Amino acid sequence: MPPAKAVRAALPEPADALLSALDERLANYHRLYGGGEEDDLYYRMTRDIVVSGRRWRKLANERIKAAGQTMARWETLFLVAFSGQELTQGDLARMIGIEGPTLVRMLDLLAKEGLIARRQSASDGRMTVNTITPEGREVIDQVMGITNRMRVELLRDIDPAELKVTLKVLGQVIGRLEEMG
Repeated sequence: MPPAKAVRAALPEPADALLSALDERLANYHRLYGGGEEDDLYYRMTRDIVVSGRRWRKLANERIKAAGQTMARWETLFLVAFSGQELTQGDLARMIGIEGPTLVRMLDLLAKEGLIARRQSASDGRMTVNTITPEGREVIDQVMGITNRMRVELLRDIDPAELKVTLKVLGQVIGRLEEMG
């Protein structure tokens, strides 16, 4: 059995069907352009990271919509609340991976809703720092409750040793991405 099929043999039907369809596209590509087993492995790894991230975010956004939030807003609130230091807009934008103007609009809205407080930095008056409010902490707790249940639902039947290996590999991937730019 080819390695990709062996891995998918343990997957639920919808996931297997999705990955089979994606693998078929890869096979079509190879018929036209060639490529080897290592190419396939690298392609499948990056593809599965992207697909799983997108699916997680979509499902999480659907579930936290009832709390009036999105994952982008929640990530911002979470980082402001638990960074252990004052974060500037630039720091937040880099950590979240969005452009500064997009973040400023979101921060303005979060401040208007009373979820964060914004003020000039005491050490550098040119910078605005953001702090969480009690209302913001309530939103974080509400969203964490929803996403914690999702995490249990998603990962409960996966061997903890495999999760640790996955975390190690993803840590290496993230590190390499940071090095690349």
